[in-house]
Amino acid sequence: MAVKIQTMLQEAVALQEQGDALAAEPLYRAVLAEQPTNGEASHGLGLLLAQRGDHAQSLSLFQAALQFQPRIAQYWLSYASALLAKGHPREAQLVLVRGQQRGFGGPAVNSLLRTAEAALMPTQADLMVKQGTAYVLQGCMEEAISAFREAIAIAPDHSEAHFRLGSVLSETGRVAAGFEHYMKRAALVHGGREPIHAKSQPPHRTKHDREQSAYLAERHIAPGFHLEDGARLQGPAVNPASATPDLVDRWQTSQPQMVVIENFLTVEALNKLRRYCAGSTIWRRNYDAGYIGATPEDGLACPLMAQIAEEICSTYSQVIGKHAFRYLGAFKYDSTLSTGTNTHADNSTVNVNFYIAPDEANLDPCSGGMDIWDVSAPPGEAMRRINSDEALARDFLTQSGATLTRVPHRANRAVIFKSDLIHKTSDCRFAEGYLNKRINVSLLFGHRPD
Repeated sequence: MAVKIQTMLQEAVALQEQGDALAAEPLYRAVLAEQPTNGEASHGLGLLLAQRGDHAQSLSLFQAALQFQPRIAQYWLSYASALLAKGHPREAQLVLVRGQQRGFGGPAVNSLLRTAEAALMPTQADLMVKQGTAYVLQGCMEEAISAFREAIAIAPDHSEAHFRLGSVLSETGRVAAGFEHYMKRAALVHGGREPIHAKSQPPHRTKHDREQSAYLAERHIAPGFHLEDGARLQGPAVNPASATPDLVDRWQTSQPQMVVIENFLTVEALNKLRRYCAGSTIWRRNYDAGYIGATPEDGLACPLMAQIAEEICSTYSQVIGKHAFRYLGAFKYDSTLSTGTNTHADNSTVNVNFYIAPDEANLDPCSGGMDIWDVSAPPGEAMRRINSDEALARDFLTQSGATLTRVPHRANRAVIFKSDLIHKTSDCRFAEGYLNKRINVSLLFGHRPD
């Protein structure tokens, strides 16, 4: 058997040297099937895959070859080169330095080290992003916008510059323009990557990704970064008929200060947003309590969401007041593995939270929405401590004599409330099935001064 494997390996190497990668590849794979720790086969197959642009697989093969046969200098070089090709100059630099410490050096190593060091040097675009961030901290928003725009002019694919510009534009009233840069950042960061894999993910995330992959496969959508149609509607997205004349009175007189609104979105907007949340691979944030999240910079900032944010300000202007849009997030809960958010308050002025899962998915019509107490969290560091310590939050509520209001989940129901009120997701029990997962969208308006 060993002689046969060695013969196959020699034949694969010869074919590769002759430029016949198509014939060499199955021979390398056959060798690795019999001898998974064969460094030469791993390296040879890695070279073939790298030549055709499959850097993800070649990287793992070069790493394996180096692990199995660390005394071969070329394996250090190949692994470092693959790391550079995947955009990991710091890791490549560390590999090369370790190789030098083992006695491997020469012009090729020095050349790769110079390439890695050059990639780690801040560019002019990086410096403009740093300057723009400093302007934000000083409250000089127009200067920050100019700096971020200059960074993008220098480096159009600078994902951090797009993220920063998206944030500042949307927080200064230019929501649609800001969301375009959020979406550009999402495409740059996620568009060229392989699909998210379940390995090393929490169970609720693994389950979600498996179910979403099946949902997309049924619709003949290839794995990878995918966005559903999230275009603006010609008509309204926020239902103007729900902004009734008595709503402002209820807002001003309620204790705790909140209003519950039915039929919050138009039917067309609700259905389109449901499709977007189901089919878009934007759910990148993991939370320990069994739910996942989507953010603007990961793809939630579609034009439809910009339209919703803008129309909330105009339709509910007497509730939102002069508080500008600040940020938003969407949260998807597993039907059986979720325990909901922690008890907390938000560092903004007004929250708008609405639900999009169908009513029939909710197995407990008396719950599944939001618990809101009639007590505000103290500002500054005290609020941060409460938000990070569930026991402390519960003690604070008890000592304050807080009264709970529970708003059950209803499809297309919104809750608008003062952000500093302590609140959490109610206990929820939803039916199994990918399209039955509880989803809420939360938008923050204004800043709460510390």
